[in-house]
Amino acid sequence: MRNGVSYGVICAVVLAVSTSAMGGQVYLKNGDQLTGTITTMADGKITIETALAGTVEVAMENVQTIRSDEPLELHLKDETVVKQPVKKGADGMIKVAGGGVIESQTVALADITTINPPKPEPPRWKGDISASATYESGNTNSKSYGFNANLSKRTEKDRTTLKAELVNEEEEVDGIDTTTDDWWKFSGKYDYFLNEKTYVFGQGIYESDKIAELDRRVILGGGAGRQWIEKETQNFSTEIGLASVYERYNTETDSDTKMSLLLGYHYDQQFNKTFSFIHDLTYFPSTEDFSDYLITSSAELRAKINGHLFANFRVLFDYDATPAAGEGSTDTKYIFGIGVNF
Repeated sequence: MRNGVSYGVICAVVLAVSTSAMGGQVYLKNGDQLTGTITTMADGKITIETALAGTVEVAMENVQTIRSDEPLELHLKDETVVKQPVKKGADGMIKVAGGGVIESQTVALADITTINPPKPEPPRWKGDISASATYESGNTNSKSYGFNANLSKRTEKDRTTLKAELVNEEEEVDGIDTTTDDWWKFSGKYDYFLNEKTYVFGQGIYESDKIAELDRRVILGGGAGRQWIEKETQNFSTEIGLASVYERYNTETDSDTKMSLLLGYHYDQQFNKTFSFIHDLTYFPSTEDFSDYLITSSAELRAKINGHLFANFRVLFDYDATPAAGEGSTDTKYIFGIGVNF
């Protein structure tokens, strides 16, 4: 009997110590309770490391309250950050322990956006490169290739974006190799954020299109922008500003420089793990004559193949209201490619 009592006491002590060591509980609305170490909460789900079941993830809509002996870093909707142990509260509430610079307080679970969020990765250059190529022989002899590269770096205060793309196509007509497309473009842009959403920017674009008789187009501009949405799965921004547009055509002896408004937007959306969509559009109407304008736009549907590899279909659309003599205003390119992101 004495040995039995001693064994029971030992088991109780071990269980108590083990439970205490885990340091936290998640109380569910159905009356269940998970004991372990609360590691994080984000996107409406809380994660707890348990001794028996391992890592368990629970939707916050099913959680009644939580407690933790270890300090939890709580990020609230009003942008307050609290790092303190947490005591069990009433339904939908928790009690944050006092100490440090805060008083003991009651906080609603609904007011917590994240718990112990992962530290943001250091700013680094990210981007993607895609290429396309076709070759035909027989009744039709032609070859074409295309290249597109995007590079960007985002810090807390600024964002730098670099882009380069080119398209070349040759076709044999009556035994003579004829160039049917020869176009390239390079652009750079710098955004400085005045606050979380609003930024000022400066940008430069250099473009050449031999088929459109465009020797070069140089655009230098700047203005202000608003980052309405900035998430991993979705981004949307709008911009307004002024730009100097310089154009020189091979068919004309004189070049042309005009001051234009700059109106544009960027939108991208990750639909699921496979498909995403990217769209840009910029409108440059002359400040002297709104009927003299330039529109540049691109749309891309991207499908992930595996890892960093993807396939894409791009549509490039340009409209120049005052093109070179004898040339059309509209220029549209359709490009299928394979790319890699990094």
